[in-house]
Amino acid sequence: MRAITRRQWISVAAVLTFVVGAAVRASAMEPDWAEGEWIGGFDGQDGTIYVTAQIEASGSGLTGHLELPLASDGAVALEDVKATGTSLRFGVSGAENRLAFDGKRREPGRVTGTVRQGRGAAAFELLKVATLPPARLDAIAGNYQLEPGHDVLVARSPNGLIYVDQAQGRVGALFALDDRTLIGGPSLGSGYPIELKIEVPASSGPVDRLSWTWRGKAATAMRQHPYRAEPVSFESGSVRLSGTLLLPDTPGRHPAVVMIHGSGPATRDALWPWADMYARAGIAVLIHDKRGTGASTGSWSAATFDDLADDAFAGVQLLRARPDIDARRVGVHGMSQGGWIAPLVARRAPDLAFIIAESAPAMTPVEHERLRVPYQLAADGFAPDVIARAVSFMDQKFEVARTGEGWADLQASMARAAREGWLSYVNPPPSLENLRWNWDHVLSYDPAPALEAITCPVLVLYGGLDSIVPARIHRDRMKAMLERAHTRDVTIKVFEQANHAFLEAVTGGRRETPALKGFVAGYLGTHIAWLSERL
Repeated sequence: MRAITRRQWISVAAVLTFVVGAAVRASAMEPDWAEGEWIGGFDGQDGTIYVTAQIEASGSGLTGHLELPLASDGAVALEDVKATGTSLRFGVSGAENRLAFDGKRREPGRVTGTVRQGRGAAAFELLKVATLPPARLDAIAGNYQLEPGHDVLVARSPNGLIYVDQAQGRVGALFALDDRTLIGGPSLGSGYPIELKIEVPASSGPVDRLSWTWRGKAATAMRQHPYRAEPVSFESGSVRLSGTLLLPDTPGRHPAVVMIHGSGPATRDALWPWADMYARAGIAVLIHDKRGTGASTGSWSAATFDDLADDAFAGVQLLRARPDIDARRVGVHGMSQGGWIAPLVARRAPDLAFIIAESAPAMTPVEHERLRVPYQLAADGFAPDVIARAVSFMDQKFEVARTGEGWADLQASMARAAREGWLSYVNPPPSLENLRWNWDHVLSYDPAPALEAITCPVLVLYGGLDSIVPARIHRDRMKAMLERAHTRDVTIKVFEQANHAFLEAVTGGRRETPALKGFVAGYLGTHIAWLSERL
């Protein structure tokens, strides 16, 4: 059969969404079986094209949309469709010709069919994603051993579960098909075609083993207990922070690290891959819900850098007061925005044992934002004239922030940016009040005084393809500031093929992120190797 062209897949995606909706109406016994999230794919000229679909009930039947996450083609809305029984027939106007679809519900949670366009035809499959209760997610999450020396992590994430296989350098999302079956796809954000299948025993309590099938090779993964997780809470001024302390399953007073989030809302679940790495190496680690997220009180959006530094310092104090922690060997690990925060923690705790900073900005937030926008847009393939308009917008935004004047004109500029597709790259302010607050409390922060006051060992890591914190500029600035610091123990390392999150990348742009496969080689071992020489 002749494959349907890449350009035509958007129309195919729309067809598929309607098909699933039509199947719901065609089934008198189970009218709601198709509502929810679906993942799957089509056969394309260059391989399988990954899709996600969301189906929802409405007053007139069902509505929904379908997206191509790895292609960034956006959502496709529904159109009219007819269905009778279990046979589905419909049409939709494609980019070049009309599409015709024929599909069936093969079994609960699975739909397959063929879509035709002119002389071209292709097969598709969709799998329904189940939503597991938090207790079941917690029961599955943990450390497992496939064979001696080959351990894997299944961890909670903001959206469910992820897996980390350090031996293969892989990390990715897991999608539940039911409460006993999880699948993962060929990249960080995909679940199809299936490369990893995990089968979980039925159990009302913690799971002790998994069936782990990677690319057709099955193994039994036995649960391991290299550390224990203890819920903790602590005060930072009027804010109460909730977190988890991971304690190595070895005797003695442990060295420890407090992890500091990057920008935006984030819970402790976002930090599990790094927390696991430290705890496996015998280092206790505190992860917590950022203020205003998860079980923590307060507001992250109204927090200054000093507020966030106070939160991390409160975590340091919590650890130092524990008899199972060595108070002389407590340090901090800051990621992205956390690279601004970590040196401020050191000013509050001059005897801090170490600082690890990743993708750390080495300039004011205003300078950082002006630099970030053109790098991110270029990495994602925007034209030079669009990039120029975006840079001009940043100048306009900061002038409004400084003076409080010109808000109406800025709103008009944001509307134009939305039409051209780059508004999300320039962090549009929700209100003049918010913009002015950030100007007064965040954007003018100068990191130099805190960096130059550091007395403890420092490890700074950058990604050579980072389009958010471009390494070639921030590295030189960071080096110059730390040369003026009171410490002589400074290590700065660049992973040339890494993006902002240290995933092995091609462009470093955000559009490619769902298609990436794992951390760049050597990254996860760097922290422990550096610390082992100092702790």
